[in-house]
Amino acid sequence: MTEANSHRLDAKDVDICYGAEFVLRASQLSIPVGGLHLLIGRNGAGKSSLLRSMAGLQAIQGGVIALNGHNVHRMSSAERAKRVAFVASTPPRTSQLRVQEVLGLASSSTARVAEVLAMFGETAWAQQRMDSLSDGQAQRVMFARAVLQEAPWIFMDEPTAFLDVPSRKAFWKHAVDVADQGTTIVLATHDYEHLAGAVKLASVHLVASQSVKALDPSGPPQGWTERMQG
Repeated sequence: MTEANSHRLDAKDVDICYGAEFVLRASQLSIPVGGLHLLIGRNGAGKSSLLRSMAGLQAIQGGVIALNGHNVHRMSSAERAKRVAFVASTPPRTSQLRVQEVLGLASSSTARVAEVLAMFGETAWAQQRMDSLSDGQAQRVMFARAVLQEAPWIFMDEPTAFLDVPSRKAFWKHAVDVADQGTTIVLATHDYEHLAGAVKLASVHLVASQSVKALDPSGPPQGWTERMQG
């Protein structure tokens, strides 16, 4: 490991399958520490598979993915949990656990749990069961849990997919706030076109045609969509 690659995520010559089909072949990707980073692409292009692979949750068929110089697929679960938090697209809506119990799985500090819950929603949610919350509330709880894990990287797979407009706006505000506090956030998302001028992005990568292409993060989102459709 060198100083040059010790503070970023690098994917080198990565092959990834979804089922029996390759979605990525010999793909390259580099994401620096800090800020908000997007993976975009059509449904089935492989962005969710790439995101899960970067988090060490899905095996790759070739190449290597290194997080801060460490191979994510050679980490133990405990080592990975210190470095990476993951938020799925669908919150656990059938869980009968109370919000406080869910957050307590990530932190034993009741004061810290209350602090983060207040930042992401309402402290009154603490005694509510997860299955009594709206989709937007439940997703914010899972984002809060990821923050409580205190991992320097958070990976999120389509976190706004099932949210209404107010919940989406609240989510993006939380994402910007967390990134501003020093956590690196990487999202696979379709929900980006309204971000123009509202959110400063550190990077945008398009997953298409079994490869990954870096786009201009300061460019207009409409241009990203045109690249996706081209």
